[in-house]
Amino acid sequence: MSIATGAMNTLLPKLGQLLVDEYKLQKGVKAEIKELEEELTSMTPALRKVAMIPADQLDEQVKIWASDVRELSYNIEDAVDTFMLKSSKGHRPSTSFKGFIDRTTNLFNKAKTNHQIHGVIKDIMDQVKKVSERRDRCRVDDIAARPAVVDVDPRLEAMYRKVTELVGISGPKNEVTKRLLEHNGSSTKQSNVISILGFGGLGKTTLANSLLQELKAKFDCHFFVSVSLNPDINKIFKNILLQLDDKKYAHIDESWEMKQLIDNIRDFLKNRRFLCVIDDVWKESAWETIKLVVQDAELGSKIIVTTRNKVAAERASGGVYEMKPLSDDDSRNLFYKRIFDSKDDCPADLHAVTDKILKKCGGVPLAIITTACLLASKPRHSQEWAKVNKSISSGLENNLDVGKMRKILSLRKYPEDELISKDVLIWSWLTEGFITDETRPTRTSLQEIGESYFSELINRSLIQPMDSPLYDLEDGKVHACKVHDMVLELINQLSAEEDFATTYLSDGQQVDKRTFTTQKKKIRRLSLHNNNKSYDSPEAREELSKLRSLAIFGKVDAIPPMSSFHVLRVLQLEDCSRLDKNHLNDLSKLRLLNFLRMGHCSASELPESIGKLVSLETLDIRSARKPGIEKSHEVLFPLSFAKLRKLVRLFAGRVKLAQGLMLGDMKSLQELVVEATPEVINEIGSLKELRTLKITFSTIKTLELVECIHMLLPRFSNLQDLEMTLAYVPHVTFDMPQIPSGLQRFVCHLDMKAFPSWINPSMLSSLTTLSIWLGFEFLQPHQFDQLAELPSLRFLRLDFLARLHQLQKKLTVHRGACAFRSLKHFHFYSGSMVPSFQPGAMPHLERLCLEIRSQLVRGDLNDLGLENLHSLQHVTIYVSHFRDWPERTEAKAVVREALKDYPNQAVLELL
Repeated sequence: MSIATGAMNTLLPKLGQLLVDEYKLQKGVKAEIKELEEELTSMTPALRKVAMIPADQLDEQVKIWASDVRELSYNIEDAVDTFMLKSSKGHRPSTSFKGFIDRTTNLFNKAKTNHQIHGVIKDIMDQVKKVSERRDRCRVDDIAARPAVVDVDPRLEAMYRKVTELVGISGPKNEVTKRLLEHNGSSTKQSNVISILGFGGLGKTTLANSLLQELKAKFDCHFFVSVSLNPDINKIFKNILLQLDDKKYAHIDESWEMKQLIDNIRDFLKNRRFLCVIDDVWKESAWETIKLVVQDAELGSKIIVTTRNKVAAERASGGVYEMKPLSDDDSRNLFYKRIFDSKDDCPADLHAVTDKILKKCGGVPLAIITTACLLASKPRHSQEWAKVNKSISSGLENNLDVGKMRKILSLRKYPEDELISKDVLIWSWLTEGFITDETRPTRTSLQEIGESYFSELINRSLIQPMDSPLYDLEDGKVHACKVHDMVLELINQLSAEEDFATTYLSDGQQVDKRTFTTQKKKIRRLSLHNNNKSYDSPEAREELSKLRSLAIFGKVDAIPPMSSFHVLRVLQLEDCSRLDKNHLNDLSKLRLLNFLRMGHCSASELPESIGKLVSLETLDIRSARKPGIEKSHEVLFPLSFAKLRKLVRLFAGRVKLAQGLMLGDMKSLQELVVEATPEVINEIGSLKELRTLKITFSTIKTLELVECIHMLLPRFSNLQDLEMTLAYVPHVTFDMPQIPSGLQRFVCHLDMKAFPSWINPSMLSSLTTLSIWLGFEFLQPHQFDQLAELPSLRFLRLDFLARLHQLQKKLTVHRGACAFRSLKHFHFYSGSMVPSFQPGAMPHLERLCLEIRSQLVRGDLNDLGLENLHSLQHVTIYVSHFRDWPERTEAKAVVREALKDYPNQAVLELL
């Protein structure tokens, strides 16, 4: 769907709303609005046809027409939204409509103050008809359209699994390994570093990561960091410290200077043999700084650098390994792996077109994978594949320039290597109308549609799944992603071509300026990356007058004047720790604001003016911390907060409610993330429409508050996602009598005294995710059988907190028709038990994580039975809770001995 089509999809329903009796428009005015609605509706099919044609095959005038339609629809939508807002506050529509048009658009300069609404509609119609006439002149309706993209192929999940089945990497890996280790005993620093050189998409990062995973067991410690084009060096150094010791450096003080970070890393690495990957180094200057922490590598430590910059590779002062494109055979094997079970399954009539596609891909793995994923969702017919081949830009056959290869990925505002929260991304899609009711399947929410879009982007390798510090409670799902730099370049290019978004980097440079438009359009979406550009001038404010979305990344000292943002819907401030209450007062002017994120908000209270954001649906002030303080600080919610009647999602830390504020009156709230306090818990009980409730307990009154929650749970008949976690206080044990039967996800990281009585298949038929802490030593067989019978369970984590020195029992996992019929992820952390998998057990298990917290002796793990898990793809075994290094080393040796004959059908990781 094109941007112009998406804009029309959000506008047309609003025009329909104007016709209802609530707005009490005159009969003639209703007829004019109806005519406008019909005219715009007639444009939509043509827009869809335009969207189906590759951008580089469209006539320039058609592009301009589509751009004009988008601008027109934005202007009309801005006007309609403001009109509806004023009407809802008691203004008379027939006299106020003209006024709000003047304030929100410059479309109607000739209109006079005393014009009635029908005159304004006439002006709109004149503009629409001019655009329609251009459509007729351009013969837009005669454009040949490609068939619509079919639904997501159900095999995509399996195809994503095959991403880990690397092709053509064994040769490069053997060569780099040989170069790394051949001088293992040498004292020269020359052999400590090797640089992997090549352009984007060749697989440099894949090769480096594969080397790290294979070799890390030979070293005392290891880490992997990405540098990128505009690196935050302090952030990179903090990341290194967290990887080296996440407990010791869990609460790095924000005030730490670079020298302090460097000294801590050097001290940790001193007298240790380490292996590290410094990934994606663009500039020599970045390497010169980062090498300060690793330049004294001794004891055979090894450093792997990946870069597309030959000078940076040579500056690293080690050997250089230059990546080459895949051979024809490896390209074909990689291509087939993403679509078929084996290369022999490819129909003969597809061989010729496959060769043509692979020739254009030029042996670049990312291009091959992306194209294969696109074809995987299409019928296996040569005609369909030929259309995809035709849509891939020519010019790749004889040129490996990555700039031209971006066209293969044609299917915004985030900086390179930025960790993007899935939820924040989906909420912004919803807010801007990119996901609408038009194509929503029955009984499917818009949020679920957004989830499916996110999953499809991952399955097509257009975004990279990542772990997120916001979601350290692993539940088997992807909660964050990054965008590959090659894809980011494509996004920036397409964004510029469609005037979709404007991005300014730290040096004030605009990313990918507009290429084809004949006139400069107002900025609709703006992204600032550590940018200090001033917007105080009248010209700058005018430029921002139509802004719909503003995202600021990096620390914010000040924000552009809110008085300029008449129609802003999305405001995303990723780090506003330097902004105080005074900076936030102007938020009250954003009457159409729907989504507000203030990351690391340091203000101790929200301004009283927050209540004027009557359109707000999402408020996210998570990670609200003051520098140097471990616990999140308390934020006062003023009495006016209750006026946010449309608020659906509230994400906060510790909240203090102003006297008289009744949070329970906010009946639209469906998702709530908050720290527990007596007053907040008391208010939660009235929020009967909650779908998601995530509570963190961080006070000495935890047990009392947990018991209060237990009493409230029966009221939440619509609750689907419940999370209860403990932070910053000693563990407490408790009994939990019941949970809502409709739950789909339950995470409880509070110690349970006994096995929960509510675990039974008849009460929890919808439960897919269960993660619980158990405060006792052993799980009885009949209790484990109750878990096995949960029909929808896909993720199970059992964490036994009792501390024992030796393994005491085996937990036998049997086969059975109803035993773990849906389970794909199993995490088992215990100091007293270890599972033993019998033939046929957990038939669909894909990932297994075991944490062993006991001293081991030879024979303890002889009958793990991993060979009986036929769907297993990845195994992780942690050996932890040892203060003495020799004990940990001995325990690891026992694990290795037990697994020496393992058939290795799955990736095996020992930590």
